[in-house]
Amino acid sequence: MKVGDVVRNVIAVHNNPAVPGEPVEAGQLGIVVEVRPDPFGQKWNYVDVMLSHEGREVWCGNYMQGHFEVVS
Repeated sequence: MKVGDVVRNVIAVHNNPAVPGEPVEAGQLGIVVEVRPDPFGQKWNYVDVMLSHEGREVWCGNYMQGHFEVVS
């Protein structure tokens, strides 16, 4: 996974998990904005993704890349 990849979330995600609200259901398209290596040396990198959901932008910051799959 790299910056600029078009991705789809494979599980529900939140715009900000610390703020109450409904999660964005799986299957929404977005673009990878940043990729950071896992500081603990595990197998997943961390990514920031901008999703589109119901005509609005949904920022998904600091998610493990396993929450998303590359579409193109």
